[in-house]
Amino acid sequence: MLYMSFLIGLLFICKGGDWFVDASTYIARAFGIPKYIIGATIVSFATTMPEMIVSVAAALKGSSVMAIGNAVGSVSANTGIILGISLICLPAAIRREEYLMKNLLYLGCLVMLLISFQDNIFSPSDSILLILSGILFLSMNVKNAVKTRKEKEQKRIVKKELTKNLIYFVLGAAAIVAGSHLLIQSACEIAKQLHISEDIISVTILAMGTSLPEFVTTITAIIKKESALSVGNIVGANVIDTAFILPVCTLITGEHLSVGTQMKLIDLPICLILSAIALLPMLFRQKIGRQDGIIVLLIYIAYFVSITGLI
Repeated sequence: MLYMSFLIGLLFICKGGDWFVDASTYIARAFGIPKYIIGATIVSFATTMPEMIVSVAAALKGSSVMAIGNAVGSVSANTGIILGISLICLPAAIRREEYLMKNLLYLGCLVMLLISFQDNIFSPSDSILLILSGILFLSMNVKNAVKTRKEKEQKRIVKKELTKNLIYFVLGAAAIVAGSHLLIQSACEIAKQLHISEDIISVTILAMGTSLPEFVTTITAIIKKESALSVGNIVGANVIDTAFILPVCTLITGEHLSVGTQMKLIDLPICLILSAIALLPMLFRQKIGRQDGIIVLLIYIAYFVSITGLI
């Protein structure tokens, strides 16, 4: 039954991702909104729902290790695996003015998280700057969307087509979240049977499981040659993961989260290094190529092999 749940979850995610990207692309064209903006806001919020749900549930159960490990591990997986594969398959040309502030804000969120972890706790007071950064990120995207919509001629909207795509958008998001839930539960149960520690499960299997929506959405976008949607989705998802998930966990529980030594000294620093290597070239070269994807993917593989003791 565990393996059956795993396969059903994977099927839900794959089909949901296909509907989701098609509907998102249509909505972007219909309203004259750049695909990057769609990727960095609506798509990102929907694909980060599994991370949010899993981390909040873990925090409510008193498992700080799982809550923090899932949030940070998902950002590492998004960058090292998903963005890495995306760049290897489909290098992207970048407009510096679109990415500059957003990428700096994202890297700033990771630095703030690293600083807040130094006392081995993440408290509600640590959440304030992160939440403000997340709100600023979203407001910038909305502002850019409104500005671009005024500058561009939007496609004529056919009500029937719009309704159909909105339905597919909702169904796709629901299928992704439901599939992720099945996949995560089965994967974690299998991992426990293999006697893998909670620290390792949270930053590897659990994080990868909750990142599957981003992975499927990105792969589908690559197949459809929608590189802007792919990169925007990853950047947006990572900002939401770093700026909102842990603050929401502390605000809902009203308590601080305990930060483990591995998280403070290894997991989060690696996450910051991966993000810097992947995103800074955008700001200097205005493009990210295969070599950038290869580097972050190899670093993530080395990190994964090291912490899981496979060497």
